[in-house]
Amino acid sequence: MWNIIQTKSDAEPWWFLEGWEEDILQQWTFSKKEEAFSFYQKKISEMLEKYPNVREKRGSQIAFWDEKELLFCDSCDDDLQLYHGFLIFHHDEPYVKNSMALNDKQFFEQLIPISKRRAEAD
Repeated sequence: MWNIIQTKSDAEPWWFLEGWEEDILQQWTFSKKEEAFSFYQKKISEMLEKYPNVREKRGSQIAFWDEKELLFCDSCDDDLQLYHGFLIFHHDEPYVKNSMALNDKQFFEQLIPISKRRAEAD
């Protein structure tokens, strides 16, 4: 089983901070990897068109943002960056590059054009 999760938060999606599930906007489930990957690719392409900034971590966890899109944090009395995240899970676990086959790593590596990449982290 494959799940694609879209989040919206002041934290990038790979942090999985306590209560991160509350930041889930949408979730899609697929039984076939090919369908999940195709859908993920489509969503990432749409977000690349919409947002000027993108960063990926662990191969498949991706955050998009626009510096102008902020949200006010009452507890810290400051504006925080708003991130739109996409994650892919396989059997309820994040599907990350250290658990991927080589062809899956190659698939995820080609999702974000080199010209859009920013400070990638492992």
